[in-house]
Amino acid sequence: MKVLGFRGDPKAPRYAVVSKEGDAYTLENAASDNKLSVPKSITEDADAERLNWVYQEILTILTNHPDIEKVMIKQNDYTQSDTKAKRKSAHADAAVVLACAHRGIPVEMKTYKSMPTTSKDTKHHAETRVGKTDKYWDAKIADAVNVAWWGLRNP
Repeated sequence: MKVLGFRGDPKAPRYAVVSKEGDAYTLENAASDNKLSVPKSITEDADAERLNWVYQEILTILTNHPDIEKVMIKQNDYTQSDTKAKRKSAHADAAVVLACAHRGIPVEMKTYKSMPTTSKDTKHHAETRVGKTDKYWDAKIADAVNVAWWGLRNP
């Protein structure tokens, strides 16, 4: 089984393609793309352009990995404060949901409270459960890896 893990971000959403064969988990894009850097031509306030760009990028990922069976999104945890960055991240999550709906791929959304990791431990857990990327290794990609792993463990 193969799962796409997604972690929204206003400037560079992250994604992990994780597969499971037997008891082994593989981070299929460990040595390749995992960071969707928003083009400089899309300005800070160009929300429609940004959403269309994320949507198209997700369709490309799904085309390149036609055997993805489920998409897992690590969404922002709910807090008392809302920020522009959190809203833009939520918009990216919505673009992923829409792309998956058009392809008939199920989507689940998780927060730290609904999966076995925390913001403090996400990098360590992702490394020990699946592995780490060759570049751009940070908490955002670790979140994408952890949420994909969770989706594989809970089909």
